[in-house]
Amino acid sequence: MQSNIKLGRTAGILLFTIVALGIPAMNLRNLFSSMGWSSGLLEHISQNTFEIQVSIFLDLLVCGLWLAFAIFMFPIIKSFRKRFAQWFLGIWILHFAVVLFGLLSELSLLSLAEVFSNQTDVNEELLVAMGTLKLEEYFWSHYLAIMIFSLAMLPLYFVFYRTKLIPRLLSVWGMVAMSIVFVACQLALFNITVDFTFFLQNGIHLLVLIGWLIAKGFQNQSVAVPAT
Repeated sequence: MQSNIKLGRTAGILLFTIVALGIPAMNLRNLFSSMGWSSGLLEHISQNTFEIQVSIFLDLLVCGLWLAFAIFMFPIIKSFRKRFAQWFLGIWILHFAVVLFGLLSELSLLSLAEVFSNQTDVNEELLVAMGTLKLEEYFWSHYLAIMIFSLAMLPLYFVFYRTKLIPRLLSVWGMVAMSIVFVACQLALFNITVDFTFFLQNGIHLLVLIGWLIAKGFQNQSVAVPAT
């Protein structure tokens, strides 16, 4: 049986791969909600079709890797509490489904941009309206996916805190970071402008966590199972 140290390092490598793929996926997309209700939206998508296709592919990989990470962590959380682990995995499956829905909206945008570029007899205002709705659909599903992501990570950090698989300071920091992300998404849903710092702070924590896991792994001790 693998030691906790090796399990922790494997988890760290998985998280590092997710971050390494996720950053270019975000940068290549280069879409903003402010682009809506303008023909510039479809022009931008048409001119950057390849980059957006690559970002969709990378997002799909990242989404799959998050689900793989959840499956990898499932036995560890199950040793803490079975129902907790089932809830944890169920949330990640829901996250996977919501991300897929958002990616389908992006693919629809690519199709609309192709029509916009190649068929001059189609009503431009109608295409722009449809494109804007698909753009909004993508961003709302994106915010929903981040909220689900925060709900999925919170129980993981709680298990880390209880089992001391990582330093408790990192666990508490993670729970606080995820809570801030969840609140930020809630504010965004009510059209309240949220500074990117609210999300950036979680990225900083994740990088520190990855560094710890790759360097140290999980603490080499048994996972405690609380009395029921």
